[in-house]
Amino acid sequence: MLDDYQPSSGFDLRDRTHKPFESPLPDDQPGTAVTKEHELDTPKMKKQHGRLLGMYQRELDRQQENRQDMATDEDFYDSIQWDEHDANTLRDRGQVPIVYNVIANSVNWVIGSEKRGRIDFKVLPRRKEEGKPAERKTQLLKYLSDVNRTPFHRSRAFEDCAKVGLGWLEDGASDGDDGEPVYSRYESWRNMLWDSASTELDLKDARYVFRTKWVDLDFAEAMFPERASLIRLSSQDSVRYGASDIENGDDAMDSAEQSMDLLGTNGTNHLYSRDRVRMIEAWFRLPVMTKRIRGGDLNGDVWDASNPFHQEQLQMGRIAVVEKVMARMHCAIMTTGGLCYFGVTPYRHNEFPFTPIWGYRRGRDGLPYGMIRNLRDIQADINKRASKALAILSTNKILLEEGSVDDIDEFAEEASRPDAVLTYKKGSQRPEINADRELAAGHLQLMQQSIAMIQQSSGVTDELLGRRTNASSGIAIQARQDQGSLATAKFFDNLRFANQVQGEKQLSLLEQYFTEEKAFRITNMRGTPEYVVVNDGLPENDIVRSKADFVISEQEWRASVRQAQVAELLDVMQKLAPVAPQAMLAMLDLVVESMDIPSREEIVSRLRKITGMRDPDAEEPTPEELAAAQAQEEQAQMQRAMFEADLADKQASAAKKGAEAERVAAQTRQTVAQTAQTNVQAQSGAIDTALKAVGMPAAVPVADIILKESGFRSRTEDESDQAQAARAAQQEAEAAQQEQMLAEQQAQEKQQLADQQTAAAQQQAGLGAPPSMNQ
Repeated sequence: MLDDYQPSSGFDLRDRTHKPFESPLPDDQPGTAVTKEHELDTPKMKKQHGRLLGMYQRELDRQQENRQDMATDEDFYDSIQWDEHDANTLRDRGQVPIVYNVIANSVNWVIGSEKRGRIDFKVLPRRKEEGKPAERKTQLLKYLSDVNRTPFHRSRAFEDCAKVGLGWLEDGASDGDDGEPVYSRYESWRNMLWDSASTELDLKDARYVFRTKWVDLDFAEAMFPERASLIRLSSQDSVRYGASDIENGDDAMDSAEQSMDLLGTNGTNHLYSRDRVRMIEAWFRLPVMTKRIRGGDLNGDVWDASNPFHQEQLQMGRIAVVEKVMARMHCAIMTTGGLCYFGVTPYRHNEFPFTPIWGYRRGRDGLPYGMIRNLRDIQADINKRASKALAILSTNKILLEEGSVDDIDEFAEEASRPDAVLTYKKGSQRPEINADRELAAGHLQLMQQSIAMIQQSSGVTDELLGRRTNASSGIAIQARQDQGSLATAKFFDNLRFANQVQGEKQLSLLEQYFTEEKAFRITNMRGTPEYVVVNDGLPENDIVRSKADFVISEQEWRASVRQAQVAELLDVMQKLAPVAPQAMLAMLDLVVESMDIPSREEIVSRLRKITGMRDPDAEEPTPEELAAAQAQEEQAQMQRAMFEADLADKQASAAKKGAEAERVAAQTRQTVAQTAQTNVQAQSGAIDTALKAVGMPAAVPVADIILKESGFRSRTEDESDQAQAARAAQQEAEAAQQEQMLAEQQAQEKQQLADQQTAAAQQQAGLGAPPSMNQ
């Protein structure tokens, strides 16, 4: 707010309503006017100002000692590690106040890990039919992240978190004249005070948060022209009491301002005096009667009559509006002399516009501290050991007998020369030069132990830094990397939580302030542009009439640990390849997705097209998946039609065969009947013939010869022929069965040989050539 010279509430300060009331004086005093009391100068507002200023001063007193330690922590990172008095004492002794900044390397690893693996996020719908609007919100948030440079502001805040234990991010809305209406930016911890009685990481239980800024007087008067006299008076008080402004600031808050008041190196005064004033911005909760929404997805939100989505839900009967007491967020801008602005927050989320990123918090009072706090004493010991060792090695300590030299000063000066020629009186004890020189080795040894202790205490070991250590095996290196990552996990976990809280505020601001049609461009990881339009009248592009949730989808803080996990996963895949190749193919896309390689998403997409695997995070099928499903359905329909046609053909053939069988059966029945009739006739004829044969026995042999020559076969002959044919058919069936068994045995042997060749090829491709039997 104070950076833009307007409150974070988003109100345009060029069109303010808090102006004094004026009315003309009686006619006997023409040309003059009486100015009524300003609405911010009423007893009620003065009481509110005193109450806010008291909260501010109380928090400043309570946090002052810890804030001084936080400033010292930051100085240690900036290599300002010697107290001025101690440094002067060393200089007087002829020693150099050396700084070996070991802790900066450990802090830089934590800071660099955050920069290397920044977060990704997405917006999820609350209803299935709201998937497209949620996707548009994700794209719009990514666009705002680009134009507001949010990742860089978040990295600056995380640097404060790692160094001093607390970083701040601000999210709000402005008039939009200079860019997008919603902004995100970094705020220095030195300017912030908060309700130290709160315990929640998102400040849900905090009553107030203060931000203070030093502003040029002319800009402050332009911001609040109706309060110019108050601001000018406050500026004079600041000049009278100095930049620290007595009880309204501390060294951590005002160190930069105090450095501006120092004279130049030549000791001359500057002609231009830069008048400044301390402006204090307060965000605080007050219990007030407020209209709130009950029911539906908007349950608990503050009722906004200007919101078309609220009106629509009310008309449809999905929600009800109730009035009840709630802790409503308010905003005030003030100086030490009085209020310049007072109003209710315009933000629907009813939260502080500031999001903290916590490091460590003290158990006794909840005040923060960073990773430097536990390393300061060790770092100070390293500097003192180094300075002492250097002094011992670069100077000479001489023990000599009294009166053994004529001029001690001349003797000491000569002893400091590398080509010194030293003389002493005959008969006296020989002077001992470089006495106690062996103490330097002891100091250096203790210094090395302190350096190792810093690594052990911070968790940033040589394995994490990629240095060579005594750990030779991969398992030992990975174990030490895991140990270091776990030691620093709290910072990254708190950052993830802060990102979640900040993302929820950004999503709420987006749903509140992006109500008009807007076209914007986003790019993917390869830089390919995509043009998106929201609020153009299409339901899938409407981001106002739906509620959604912000979630962190991915976070890659520990690159070394992630690479170790990928290596272990690849080892498992190689072991799976010979025994379960299908399982390996089903997992291949997930393995590549876990790697840190360029164009990873495109590689995974192509692998899934080949293997047919689907994205496990996809909520709706892609056009390619829809086309593949349609083609698969068409193929299934074709197969079904072919099956039905084949079945119909078989059924027709069966019916035809059944009709033919019926016809053959009818003919058979007719033949049997004719045969019976013929047999009866034959029997009758046989009887007649037998009677004749009995009467003429000599004619019977002649008749047999005539029948045989005419082709007549007796029943006995037919039965003999049938028995012989049956034996031949049985022999042929046994031969055919033996041939089939032989063919099946040969096919089985060929399949076993093919399987063995395939297994050998897969083993050679996945794990190298199989071991020889001779080995």
